[in-house]
Amino acid sequence: MRASFISSVFEVATAFLRSKFEEEPRTRGSIIAPRRRRVAKAGSISEALGTRSGIEGTVMAKTGEGESLGTAEGAVLGRATHTLHDEKPVLNDTWAIELLGPTTQVEARDAEHQRRLREDSAIDFRLILAVGIGSLRYAEDEVDRCAADGIHQYVVLGAGFDTFALRRGDVADRLRVYEVDFPDVQALKRKRIEKAKPQPGQIPTFIPVDFETMSISQGLAATDFDPARPAVWSWMNTIPYLTNEATETTLTEVARLMAPGSRIVLNYQGKVALSQAQIDYLQSLGELVREGGEPMKSLWTPEDFESMLTRCGLRTIDHSTESDLNERYFEGRKDGLYAAMPARLITAGPT
Repeated sequence: MRASFISSVFEVATAFLRSKFEEEPRTRGSIIAPRRRRVAKAGSISEALGTRSGIEGTVMAKTGEGESLGTAEGAVLGRATHTLHDEKPVLNDTWAIELLGPTTQVEARDAEHQRRLREDSAIDFRLILAVGIGSLRYAEDEVDRCAADGIHQYVVLGAGFDTFALRRGDVADRLRVYEVDFPDVQALKRKRIEKAKPQPGQIPTFIPVDFETMSISQGLAATDFDPARPAVWSWMNTIPYLTNEATETTLTEVARLMAPGSRIVLNYQGKVALSQAQIDYLQSLGELVREGGEPMKSLWTPEDFESMLTRCGLRTIDHSTESDLNERYFEGRKDGLYAAMPARLITAGPT
């Protein structure tokens, strides 16, 4: 469990260290955020899943092999332990534990085991995980606002082990959830949902898309998704692993599928100045773990990212940072949990 926990955060550290020590000068002081423009605030489970009982063999996922999703396992583990062991969870992800493998579930539930892991670690990995938790909460808040405004379709790009549909039965009667991801990732997720004890709030509409041979438009066309009606979209924790060209191509396609009134929430890896505290933290992290997993491929300045969105046919509505996450979600906490690393999150709509 600890290996996946560490590897899931190391990719972030690697990208930051590489960009800061090779491309930008160091800066001292507290968190430094770039000047930014804020426009405005704006049947059975088996049948539903489309799975068969008695699945044989292993599932090969794009982000891992066999019964594990590699670094994605570490991400869902972080959400699970945060929900189970931290007071007043920022994201109360009660379904995260259900998507873990059986051995990891036992370890995640064991408060003493988790306490020992934290005490034995030379640095606090939660400071990076808090960025992920806060970012997902940011996205979920926007989805809730859209649902309250009468939007009834939610598309999750690169959904992985996202749990919104599974735990948010309170919106199941008015918000249809569509999850887009690789077929093998979805196969493993379906298998774990089927084995889970709780009844899911809703089963999302799974849209298996092999992005090498199929477009998002083609995948959605095979469902009851209505591009003539507004939808809210999310694309979280994926853009850093794509080239700039792939990101722009995807967002151009998404923009063409967005009816007036639609929204998309996404995050990206910002090419921004680091404080000395952030540099020291990442250096310590780099001494403890080795590089592994899928490498990050893109860093954007905030200005370049907004310009790219404009070219895609999108307008920036909100552009938030880790400082905003801390103000909204972590202020006043007594457990030391806060978003320590740079975060860049955007809410956008069609032009």
